[in-house]
Formats: sequence, structure tokens, C-alpha cells
Amino acid sequence: MGEVTRDRAGEAETLRSENQRLETLVRKQELDFKTLLEMANAINERSLDPRGIEAYLQYICTAVRGQFGVLKAHVVREALDGETRRFVLTERGKVAFECERDGAFARAMVTARGAVPLSGDPVANLPEAEQLRALDLETVAPLLRFQNGKAELKGVLAIGKRLVKAPFAADDLQMFGLLGSIIAISLHNAELHRKAIVDNLTQVYSRGHFDLAMEAEISRAERYGGQHHSDEVRFVSLVMMDIDHFKRVNDTHGHPVGDVVLRMVAKALRQTVRKSDVVSRYGGEEFALIAPETNKEEAIRMAERLRLRIAGDKADASGKGVGVTASFGVATYPNDAGNLRELVAAADKALYAAKERGRNQVVAASGREHA
Repeated sequence: MGEVTRDRAGEAETLRSENQRLETLVRKQELDFKTLLEMANAINERSLDPRGIEAYLQYICTAVRGQFGVLKAHVVREALDGETRRFVLTERGKVAFECERDGAFARAMVTARGAVPLSGDPVANLPEAEQLRALDLETVAPLLRFQNGKAELKGVLAIGKRLVKAPFAADDLQMFGLLGSIIAISLHNAELHRKAIVDNLTQVYSRGHFDLAMEAEISRAERYGGQHHSDEVRFVSLVMMDIDHFKRVNDTHGHPVGDVVLRMVAKALRQTVRKSDVVSRYGGEEFALIAPETNKEEAIRMAERLRLRIAGDKADASGKGVGVTASFGVATYPNDAGNLRELVAAADKALYAAKERGRNQVVAASGREHA
């Protein structure tokens, strides 16, 4: 009788332990699901970040480092320079890793479907895995987007060592893999948004985005200064730029070389301006630069730096260096205009004057005619 009682007591204790284990597991799964949902919402909210895809990816990496307690987190994603056949990882603005979009490493990540350590199958013996390990990364998850039953690899999420000396548990890897799928969808949406506002050839903003950005900056200046607060003037400068004799480039070298020249000029603009400035392709060979919180003197200096940079560059066209110059028109709100339409007209008039005076120079608007 005593043995039966002890057996029953042992069974009851085992049952209680099992119930406690299951309750703990359920609570952890609920917490993981809640965390994953919160991260997904936050990531999706930032996928249309007006500062661009770089700010969005930076947020993702910060969130992943905090959630998984790792020293490093990077998104290896499709190159945004027109090279659509490779994935890249950038650190401090430089490419630290790249792989072919259809290469062995990319195919292995599609096969894996979920998170895997770089030291394990199916990637351990690939040179790309060794290169990532050299960057102190240890675990990767594919960014897979599924459409019509087919998996599309949008990139790879890679993380480094954990802050605590313990390997990832199986459920941690599962959560990491699920997060990769969420990021893949969000990244796809961010790319669609980017394609809608970025000129495909030059990789600067499109005319449509310029109109919206210009209107927003003028409204901000009006709200916080400008005509309504004479003691605190908020400036917005507009620089209009046109490549000199661009038709001659197309006629002499052909339109493909003309495209190379446009990309060269756009790259010079992107690399010379500040992060807060907005560079757009205004139309054809004409570009526009919105410079918030910039007075006319500062805008003139900026335009002069751009003029010198463009004049000093050469476009590589089949081994031949093709150089161009550019003319610039500068106008500033509220000095030269009282609204968006007037500001564009003033900058355009100054640009026309620069071309009339011989090109390859900067001309500033002379002030509001009605002032």
C-alpha cells in the first residue's frame, strides 16, 4: 500500500513538473509572439522612412541587436546602384561583403529556409560563409518573400556573437528565421516605395518626390519662421542645375554614353551634398537640389563646389573619358520668393542667366521683384 502511495505521489509530482514546463513554454511562446509582432509593426512602420532605405536598415539592425543580445547585426541586401545581380553588406559606407544574387551562397540560403549558423550546413564550406565569419558574424537567416509558392531571396540577415556566453536555442533560431521573413516583406515594400520616388537611371529622387519635398520644406519654413516670424528667418535654398551642351554629348557619343554622363553627374551631386539635402532629377539633363536651413551665400558656395566637382570628373565611356560642365541657378526663400512657385521660377531664371552668360558658372537670383 505504501509503495502504491509513493508511486502515485511520484506520478503527481511528475505531472506537476510537466504542467509547469508546458506553462513556462506557453508563456515564452506568447512572449516571443508578442515581441515578434511588436518588432514587425515597428519595422513595417519604418519601411517608408522618408530618410530612405539606409535609415530603415539601420533601425532593423539596432532592433535585432537589442532583441537577440548580439554585438553585430547586418542586412546583406540587393545593391542599389543598378547592379541587380549581387547582394552587398556595407559598413561605414563601404562594401564589406558581396555575393552573387544567383550564386551558391544565395541558393543555399533559399534551401535553408530558416536561420542557420555559419559553421553549419548548408553554408559552412562556402567561401562566402568564411568571409562573413571574418566579419565576426556567426548566424544568418534568409530574407525570403513567397509569391505563388515560389521563394524569392531579398537578402540575408546576419548577426554576430551573443553578449552572454550561450548558444542560440532552437526556438531562438526559429524566431530569428521568422523575423527574416517579416523583414523580407517589409524590405520588398520599401523597395517598391523607393522605385516610386527614385529615378531609375540616376538613382536620385524623381521629379514627383522633388515637388512634395519642396512643398514640405517651404511649409516648414513658413510655420517656424519666414514671413510670419521676422525675428527668426528660416531659409530654404533651391539650386537648379543643367548639364551644358548635353545634346552635343548624345549626338557625338550616342545616348548610352549620355546615360553614363547623367549617372556620373548624379553621383557627384549625391557625394557632395549633405544628408539633409534633397537631390532630384528635374527633367532630362536638369537636376534640382533642395537645401533646407541654407541661406543664399551658403547655397552659392555649395553650387560652386558642385560646379568644380562636375567639371573635374570624367565619365568612363568604353575607355574614353567624357567630361562635361554644368550651369547653376540659385534662389532662396524668403529672400527671392514668397512661395514654392516663385522660388522655382527664380532659380530657373537664374539658371537661364548662367547659360546666357557663357555656361559653366553659378548665378544667384537678384531678389524678389515686388520687394
